[in-house]
Amino acid sequence: MKRFEAGLETRASIAPSEASVPAEIRSIAYWDEYAPWYKLWLDHTDYHRGIKALLAGIVRPGWRVLDIGGGSGVLAIPLIRSGCRVAIVEPSGAMRGFLGQELRDKKAAAEVVIVLPWEDIDPAELAGFDLALACNSLHLTRVGSAAAVRQILEARPAHVLVVSELEPSFTSGSKCGSAYEVAGSGSFLAENSFHYHSVEEALRHLDLKDRHGQDHPSREDFVRSLVFKAGHYVNQRWTTVRWLHLCRASD
Repeated sequence: MKRFEAGLETRASIAPSEASVPAEIRSIAYWDEYAPWYKLWLDHTDYHRGIKALLAGIVRPGWRVLDIGGGSGVLAIPLIRSGCRVAIVEPSGAMRGFLGQELRDKKAAAEVVIVLPWEDIDPAELAGFDLALACNSLHLTRVGSAAAVRQILEARPAHVLVVSELEPSFTSGSKCGSAYEVAGSGSFLAENSFHYHSVEEALRHLDLKDRHGQDHPSREDFVRSLVFKAGHYVNQRWTTVRWLHLCRASD
């Protein structure tokens, strides 16, 4: 199979373990609370640039795309505007609020927005998709990424693209996995910085991480790490983003 690199820089690094993901952030309640911080991050970062370039090398106009954990539509809306029909799975009400606003602002329409968590959806109801896309979402399901990938394969999309800061999970020897082969895989470095309007805002974000058991530096080290740039206090971060493209073997 052709290896899709889509002009992205490939870098090797050790992926963090899914076991390090706090159980609390797998809940819908967490993402309802976190949604404003997600929007703040998204408003000031180009994190998804490489992922959009990767999609541009795979997707064709007219495809039906299933976006699992679509958030505010950062990937779904460009796909819609390129001529795809996109169904978006987003269980968080707060995130769907941002999604609805973005769809209106960009004059785009999703085929459907599914409000159930991915693990509660019957794969038999999701037949006929050309691509199932999951970007940083499967490890946040209650069942974990391996079971979530198996559920995607049960729906039998022609293509699957899993993007994650963790190592994407795929077992070719499983019943569903045997119908798919790896069309491409790789990794690239993405900026993952947060831009805050004040130090107080930055510390409120740190407090949220503390309440939900997420790793974070001490308040003193965090404040010292902030860089003032273009009117914002910036927590500068870079992250290795990993991707795995599967193609149904019969295709």
